[in-house]
Amino acid sequence: MANALGFSKPSVHNMLRSLAELGIVKQEIFGLAFFTEKGVALAQKYTFCYTELEKRMTEICGCGAVSENALCGLLADMPTNKLEALYKKTKSH
Repeated sequence: MANALGFSKPSVHNMLRSLAELGIVKQEIFGLAFFTEKGVALAQKYTFCYTELEKRMTEICGCGAVSENALCGLLADMPTNKLEALYKKTKSH
């Protein structure tokens, strides 16, 4: 996994441990990791919000004006409660 992501093994190990503590992933004894139900639901919300933000930014700025990294950065910096509010607001429209 570390090689595929381009990060060191200790960095990936620490991140997986942090995600496990948050209940987002579960890691088995032999190192296999997978999303929990909570993790899948959160990933779906991020995906939905990303898609909606991309659509709206394209409408405002034009095609290709906002990079994938910028949108991911915006969502990554967003507090969970704000993400939840964005998800509910855009899902209801």
